[in-house]
Amino acid sequence: MNRRQVTSQPLRVYREGMKTITASEPTVGAARLWQRPHGTYLAIAFGYSWVLWIAAWIAAGQAGVGQPLLNEGFVWPVLFDGPLPGGLLLPSLVALAAVYGPMLGGMIASRRDPSIPSGSLMRQVLKVNVGGREYGRVVLILLIVSLPALILTVATVDGSGRALSQVAMFLLVFFAVQFLTSGTEEIGWRGYLTRVLLPGRDFWSVGWIVGPIWALWHLPVVLMIFLAQGMVIVQIVPSLVGFGIGIVAMAILQAWFYERTRSVFLAMFIHALFNTLPLTIILLWEGSPAAVVSNVLLWVVVIVVRRRSQRPALVPPAVPSQD
Repeated sequence: MNRRQVTSQPLRVYREGMKTITASEPTVGAARLWQRPHGTYLAIAFGYSWVLWIAAWIAAGQAGVGQPLLNEGFVWPVLFDGPLPGGLLLPSLVALAAVYGPMLGGMIASRRDPSIPSGSLMRQVLKVNVGGREYGRVVLILLIVSLPALILTVATVDGSGRALSQVAMFLLVFFAVQFLTSGTEEIGWRGYLTRVLLPGRDFWSVGWIVGPIWALWHLPVVLMIFLAQGMVIVQIVPSLVGFGIGIVAMAILQAWFYERTRSVFLAMFIHALFNTLPLTIILLWEGSPAAVVSNVLLWVVVIVVRRRSQRPALVPPAVPSQD
């Protein structure tokens, strides 16, 4: 058994099951990313998703239909443009199913990890009631990140002229699809990996560990999207860097909410919501700067959250012992 040093952490209180844990108590040294249960998770998450994404890419190419349709590019045609050609439908569905890698990895690794009580992952997935304030914070941050991007887009880019009723229906359906597909990534990235890395660290440190790995996991699908947009290598490289920077910011934000609530359901809600609005803006206004503007504003938010979290907490004085 590997020996770990006992450390003392800043005050942070949360609930794990029925037990209240205070992080200022001596804790076991921070878990290493590559120890065996964590490595199992990463192998499944990357292996499952990358194999299916690459298979979808190859199948679409052999069928002569270009690239599989992804995200808003898949949902809008299915809703309003009629059935997809058979040669395009199957690769697109395979690419859609690829997002379940982190969920499968998180479920399997949680069962094998002795530090995670049996059934606790499912309880966190079903933990809907985290208080109205937390949902309010999510909506407020979404508006801070997305509204300026929308206003700038409307002012500088010609719209597509799509009917308002179509847009409203698309938003509802796309959010539901995102929650049930991409949102399930949170079962692995937050419900497992963030959870096991948090003891001995704060949300900022964990976000910087999980974020780059989460960004790398997206590599095949992001390359598909960029190639479908006709990008060349000199455009792809900076776009990948920008995408990765945005993913790190989201990983930090998600770690902050998870540290506060221990709710995977809330993480899934955040993931679906933050995918739905910016991607819809990009769909409706081709050439929109929404992705860049949203990423910059998201970094402003996480930096503010970081600074506020570093303020010293007011801790009641200890009651003298009566012994």
